Amino acid sequence: MKKADLHMHTNYSDGSKSVLEVIDLGIKAKVDYLSITDHDTLKGSIEAFRLQGKYSKIIFIIGFELSTEFNNESIHILGYFKDEYGLDKLEKHLDNQRKQRITRAHKIKAALLKYFNIDLNMDFTNSLLSVTRGSIANEIIKQGYPYSRDEIFTKMIGNSALAYYPSTKLTTEQGIKLIHEYGGFAVLAHPCFVNKDIIESIIKLGIDGIEAIYPLNKENDEQRFRELARIHGLFITAGSDFHDFNDGKHGHIGDVVLEEQDLDIFLNKVEGK
Repeated sequence: MKKADLHMHTNYSDGSKSVLEVIDLGIKAKVDYLSITDHDTLKGSIEAFRLQGKYSKIIFIIGFELSTEFNNESIHILGYFKDEYGLDKLEKHLDNQRKQRITRAHKIKAALLKYFNIDLNMDFTNSLLSVTRGSIANEIIKQGYPYSRDEIFTKMIGNSALAYYPSTKLTTEQGIKLIHEYGGFAVLAHPCFVNKDIIESIIKLGIDGIEAIYPLNKENDEQRFRELARIHGLFITAGSDFHDFNDGKHGHIGDVVLEEQDLDIFLNKVEGK
């Protein structure tokens, strides 16, 4: 039975592993389809796609995770593409997103010092293509401050916390249109984190799918998202959202997968079959 993990990160954004390491983990997990979906960059995913000829046990699908904002809430949209044609122009557009992330990171640094007496050395931003809150949390721990990732997000940089700043001014509607402009399919990422009252509003903006299968879903979440997909004619996806082993916030590659008819529908859409 074929299976797909369609959401994961590398060290091009806030993942701990390289593209090659992620591919190796996918093979070990016996995943047949894999999509690297780094934050606001396609580089890692395209790198894997170009390695396709070297791998017979796994098929790579180009994807990325786009940060947007809707009603003052951070909304992540996954974009999936058939091939890399024209995506060099999209990557140039995403460069603006990444520059905004750097600006946001320095605002967070100032707030961390003001409210928590954390004087974060920002040299790490020079080696990262896309700086996320996950990157910042990793560095707080790496630089010796005695906090867990959960504490850092809950008390410091999570939504509405004292050192929180949004990463982008791109609206969710603009993000969906951007993905469509380059021939991609737009999927609402981890809807279990999204305020229930606005999911339907986001659907009306023109998304194509919903990540119904996710490792941090609560009881009945998958069933609820599947029903929304059925009502609105959306396809569903599944993803581990892998960043690192046992990081407390995400799954491991292959933990949750898309299979059978759900996978066939997704592939028919994205691969144009």
